[in-house]
Amino acid sequence: MTHRSLTAVALISMASTATAEGDWIVGIAIDGGQSPYVGDEDSVEALPYVAFETDTFHIGIDGLRYQVFDNGPLSLEASLEPRFSPDFPDTDLFDGLKRDDTLDAGLAATYSFGQAYAQATVEGDVTGVHDGYSISFAVGYEAEAAFALIGASAGVRFRDANLNNYLYGVSADEATASRSAFKMSDTANAFAEITALMPVAEDVFLIGEVSFIDLGDTADSPLVDRDHLVGVTIGVGYQF
Repeated sequence: MTHRSLTAVALISMASTATAEGDWIVGIAIDGGQSPYVGDEDSVEALPYVAFETDTFHIGIDGLRYQVFDNGPLSLEASLEPRFSPDFPDTDLFDGLKRDDTLDAGLAATYSFGQAYAQATVEGDVTGVHDGYSISFAVGYEAEAAFALIGASAGVRFRDANLNNYLYGVSADEATASRSAFKMSDTANAFAEITALMPVAEDVFLIGEVSFIDLGDTADSPLVDRDHLVGVTIGVGYQF
């Protein structure tokens, strides 16, 4: 499962509202996304989801989250999430290129004003595999339509060179006749998302998301052959 896939299944959790005593949430998401890597094909995969959460704590296959505080408009959440190794294509270009799974610790601060919000998130590797980090800034807006809750957000994600080299770089030791060495630097990537939540029964809901990521300078890597990525996710969740 990729980091993009974890984001897709986490939509089911984001769409739910847990009680103080805690609720189980199960579901499945169909995730369709583009790969940034040369020679890879677009994919569609079914992703199961299981989690338990209260109004302040969450544990599931997408990781751990804990709400440190919430004083009304301002809230702070701590997280610990797996980052599975990149799903490199099985081609000569990627032959022998290996990455280990990692674990990211993060903090997300959110300030809400009416139906709009602003959020800043920092995440970093705590396993020592690459010691990289990312920082994201986003603004969003949520509104109730006749049949669903609609949300839209946009922002920019800064990734440091260590994380970029883990995802898209080629070290001197990894260089081959078909793969030249390439050292990534820090990057800034714009992103945008539109989400929808539609209740279909008392404890059952449908979710959907369309996302866009501008790869920016990431496209300079010899491992990458796209300048942007588009993803579509649909899913169903049951809360009890």
